Amino acid sequence: MSNNTSNYQEYTFSKLLEQYDKILIPMIQRDYAQGRTDKKATDVRSNLLTDIFSDKNVHFDLVFGSKEKRIIDGKEKNCFIPVDGQQRLTTLFLLYLYGQKAGKTNTELDLSKFSYDTRRAASDFCKSITSEEWAVSNDKNVSDVIKDSSWFMNYWEKDPTVEGMLNMLDAIHEKCKKTIDYPNLDKVSFFFFDLESNGLNENLYLKMNSRGKPLTAFENLKAKMEKVLPEDVKIEDKCFPNCDASPKDSFKAKWKYFMDRNWTEAFWDSANPEKYDVSIAKFIVRFLSGYWAAFGNNDEKTTAEDLKIVNRKEQNDKNYSDYIQFEPIKAVLELNDAFPSLAYALTTAPKITSYWTNNAINVSDKSEYKFLTAIFTYVLFDGDKDAMRFAWNMAENYVTEYDTFVTYCKRAGEISNFKRIKKLTFYRALSSIEFVGNTSDQMKEEIAKAEQMLDGAPRSDGKTWEEIIIKAEKFVFFKGAIRFLFTPKDIGDDWEHFDAKWANAQEYFDKDGVKDGNENDKLYKSNALLMKSLLANCDDFGKRIWWHFEFSNDANRWKRILISGNWRNAVDAIMGVRVTTETTRKSIDAISKPYIKNIVDDGLMDYVCKYMPGAWIRSTYHDYHAIWQSGYPSYQIVLNPILSQLKFYNKIDYSDKNSIENCRYYKCVDKNVDFKYGCHFFRWWGYPNEKELDVYLMENDWANYKERPNPTSDKGTDEDRYYCFRVTKDMESDPSKFTDALDELIKKLQIS
Repeated sequence: MSNNTSNYQEYTFSKLLEQYDKILIPMIQRDYAQGRTDKKATDVRSNLLTDIFSDKNVHFDLVFGSKEKRIIDGKEKNCFIPVDGQQRLTTLFLLYLYGQKAGKTNTELDLSKFSYDTRRAASDFCKSITSEEWAVSNDKNVSDVIKDSSWFMNYWEKDPTVEGMLNMLDAIHEKCKKTIDYPNLDKVSFFFFDLESNGLNENLYLKMNSRGKPLTAFENLKAKMEKVLPEDVKIEDKCFPNCDASPKDSFKAKWKYFMDRNWTEAFWDSANPEKYDVSIAKFIVRFLSGYWAAFGNNDEKTTAEDLKIVNRKEQNDKNYSDYIQFEPIKAVLELNDAFPSLAYALTTAPKITSYWTNNAINVSDKSEYKFLTAIFTYVLFDGDKDAMRFAWNMAENYVTEYDTFVTYCKRAGEISNFKRIKKLTFYRALSSIEFVGNTSDQMKEEIAKAEQMLDGAPRSDGKTWEEIIIKAEKFVFFKGAIRFLFTPKDIGDDWEHFDAKWANAQEYFDKDGVKDGNENDKLYKSNALLMKSLLANCDDFGKRIWWHFEFSNDANRWKRILISGNWRNAVDAIMGVRVTTETTRKSIDAISKPYIKNIVDDGLMDYVCKYMPGAWIRSTYHDYHAIWQSGYPSYQIVLNPILSQLKFYNKIDYSDKNSIENCRYYKCVDKNVDFKYGCHFFRWWGYPNEKELDVYLMENDWANYKERPNPTSDKGTDEDRYYCFRVTKDMESDPSKFTDALDELIKKLQIS
């Protein structure tokens, strides 16, 4: 485009309005920004009005766009579509409007010709403020006058363009209070350039418009979805909110109507209005991703992979605010009932409450995977209460991110098809279907519970298994995961002892985790009785269950313990028999390994649970274990099997500075363990690798490693420079081999 202005014409707003039947701000434009309340917009607004109210000639630079024929209200209209100049034209529109309503201008311009074609709320608002009766009041803000009018729709306040227009009208009103004369708006002019007449098109905007910004990712998505909306979709009442004013003739018209009204309102957060686009975009894209998993072509891998890319975890909200790839979305929308299902989901979103608390879901949660799991299930099974119970259990205990969400949706689709084909109830379908591939532990639990509800032996107390199971699911922090009440070995094999375990569960736990009983020997929390009993009944301390094991009585820790298959035997023991001081003592006495016995028999467990909430065990380089506080602590408590056994038999001693009162274990700086063997000092190095070894002979004060006077080689490894050795696995089962290695180092020291 040439910089020569010979093709430009000087226009005023009134001249432009008289030339066209309609001025439509297009979808490609952003919301009205000059009415925002941030500092930058406030400064721009203030400076702009100061210039205009000075009554000097003001030039608004260049406005350009294209002409377009459109059918509006059944008539063909000659429309001007601005490509650049939206902000300035909107401000001029509001200045003319205020002048007319306040009786400050004699112009009879038809301001109803000006409108927005972005969100329908802005379009309806422009139509109403130009056609409805309202008047400027000296003692009230213009925005208050308009909002108090009977014709003003509350949901309009949630539209950023409407909000900006109201703010600008208030600013004009305040300016008028400080001046006598209203400005002559025909002194405000701009260069007008018609793209079409000059052989150009609106694509030029993408290269030229550095002042504004293109549509948000959601607005682009919405516009593209509207283009592929089918005309012949059957209208079902459940898909749309009840509204007498909505279009009645087509699904497509209803979709557009509610997208800019009720559905917008459902995702609007007045505290974070800028997050609306991201929130509703996430909801739509994620729901459709689940829909593809349930009903898409499994042989077509590209769409599934593209959907995963759109939702990739590491991008978080960025993917939904910058760009949303439409091709995979389009592929989903081409599936049968995809559009009606999505409409049903958007309509249902405000109605769903938490299964656990019956509280409304926060706006920001509506696009989260757990909530979408419930929405997806509601749509798939038309609100079936049994399906919804199943969905909340799975959401709480299985769905954590994109992969588990789409896997759930795939399973839900399989259940839905099986239920429809076999004409079964939800529980019967769930208990009868054979899934292809592996199923999660929570899914196995849901199947077992469904089978018990349907076919379990009648209860002697007259209650149904369904009501007992649901009550247990909703108890404190369990939230649907209760397999520890009926699974000592395999899923669903021990309903006979359910009631006893359920009674114990109510005795042990409250919403915060482990609680204390009323009797002295039932101090499950204060005396760490429940944790001690658990550890005493654990039959394999060599498993990876000890990796990051937390010594804590809180709800999160204990839920992980209760539902983990690794702890099943120990959990079954403490749930099946009421834990008391006596039963715990018997379990402790049965422990064969002394260093395991110590952890529950002496003061360590009390110390950990009282003073180190959140303490955890982590395996060191050789799978030997240390307990230390979460985060980056100043010390740790060491539980090293070899050293613990040697300490138990008084073969070694710990540094006084590391000792803990009434406890055979000790704390140490970092992960290094200082101990004394005979009259010599040693350190167990906590970070062994190819260079550093495990155990080092130390100077008397533990300050430095004891160096060899004559290094054995020039390789430069610690084994060449110091008296040290690497621990082997057989030393744990036979600690004498460890002391033999210590003796060998001492012997080498004496020889040198």
